[in-house]
Amino acid sequence: MSEITKLYENAGVKAINIAKNGSTYIPDYIQISGHLYPPFTAEKQIKILCFIVNNKHSVTFHDQIFGGDKLTPEKIQKNLAWGVNRIWHSLTSEEKQQVKGILE
Repeated sequence: MSEITKLYENAGVKAINIAKNGSTYIPDYIQISGHLYPPFTAEKQIKILCFIVNNKHSVTFHDQIFGGDKLTPEKIQKNLAWGVNRIWHSLTSEEKQQVKGILE
């Protein structure tokens, strides 16, 4: 399971199962493991980062987890999702709802 999928699942964001809906296509949605999710846009990533900072959560990001020495948009997405997944258990119900609202 990818970190982004885990983030969406933690937040309770509903996915569309492609297998059940045939060749469903929704513009801008991303396909992960046979499901369609709302896109994890740069705007959402910035809002998530602001959420972490504004709520004074501590997250240490480790680029070596994803390998290589070049920082790519994909690595930023995975690293950010990983960081939120790491602190998910310590978020309040209200904070979890805030994250869900950002992702939807």
